[in-house]
Amino acid sequence: MDYPICAQSAFNYYRVPPQILMLYPPIPQPNSRFYHGNIADCECVVDLLGTPVHRLSPIDSSRAKTNLYVTHVCAQELPFGSIRETDHNFSVTSPALTLLTMAPSLSRTQLLMAMYELCGEFAVFRPSDRAERILQEAYQQGMIPLGAGWARVKDTRGRKTSLWRRDPLVEKHELEQFAQIINGFDGAKKFRWALERMTGICASPFEVQASMLLGLGRRVGGEGLPIKNNHRLALTKLARNLYRYEHCYADIFIEGTEAHPAIDIECQGSSVHDSEAASISDSDRAAALESLGIQVLPLTYRQFVDEESYEAVRALIGKKLNRPLKAKTPAQKRAEQKLRAELFINWETLAQPIACSKTPR
Repeated sequence: MDYPICAQSAFNYYRVPPQILMLYPPIPQPNSRFYHGNIADCECVVDLLGTPVHRLSPIDSSRAKTNLYVTHVCAQELPFGSIRETDHNFSVTSPALTLLTMAPSLSRTQLLMAMYELCGEFAVFRPSDRAERILQEAYQQGMIPLGAGWARVKDTRGRKTSLWRRDPLVEKHELEQFAQIINGFDGAKKFRWALERMTGICASPFEVQASMLLGLGRRVGGEGLPIKNNHRLALTKLARNLYRYEHCYADIFIEGTEAHPAIDIECQGSSVHDSEAASISDSDRAAALESLGIQVLPLTYRQFVDEESYEAVRALIGKKLNRPLKAKTPAQKRAEQKLRAELFINWETLAQPIACSKTPR
């Protein structure tokens, strides 16, 4: 591709599991006479990047607008390492620059959600029928070693979901360094707003949704609680006898104070915690944390998405904190409704023009 892909196209690229990406042929070379005519039908574009293709240009190419491309003009010198080469005949913006180029077209909430995903231990990607077929064929032919690539999450019935486990693609401290050198770039202010409100590493969309509802300020619809994500907890000898690990991690953690004990809010997603073995492990872990004086509060997706249930969640957390959470003003309640409308979408459509009502969890 003649210019690096960026924004939503680059975000889509970073969502593709490597074991699928490796099975797709490169797009045509830019100097090929079949290039622009066939790129819209290229398997890599159709199944992985989507159209229109977002690309980054150093010059204003508005005169050459087409239905195939959305061109983002950036005349400033890009930070070092902002463009990466791929094996598919195109280059791509780094995760940090991808978020920055997405910022102008997204709300602050949506940008924060995207930031949580790229910095998190999960990706959401629904393979096309063709991608499912060639991936299955590759496994059957031994082209992909067992366990290679990202791990796909299955639901309680053993069906494949669109949720994948992987290591973070970028770390928060890298985004913080990037944020220091983007003065003058379109979207920089929104980028910094989102970065300042990211509370840690999340392992699923549900953890992000719960964290934003609980952690964001009340003016934007949250509860303003001082939370941390993926907080490491060292276990004592007694705790290790109950749960045979040296340490564990809290999904959403609130430090203890003189007024209340520490609280570990566990996000019980249906794709992870519903098996008998998982339930036993969760019970062992909860007992170990209780031995440390940490209150464990397992909560489900339904309890957050249903507004009446969420009011009960607020009351329960207030009880654990030994102080009721303050009732919201009409303006704060309207902000919460707006936040909910952006959070509880089909996560597969995040950063895309159309959003639906369900989300993998």
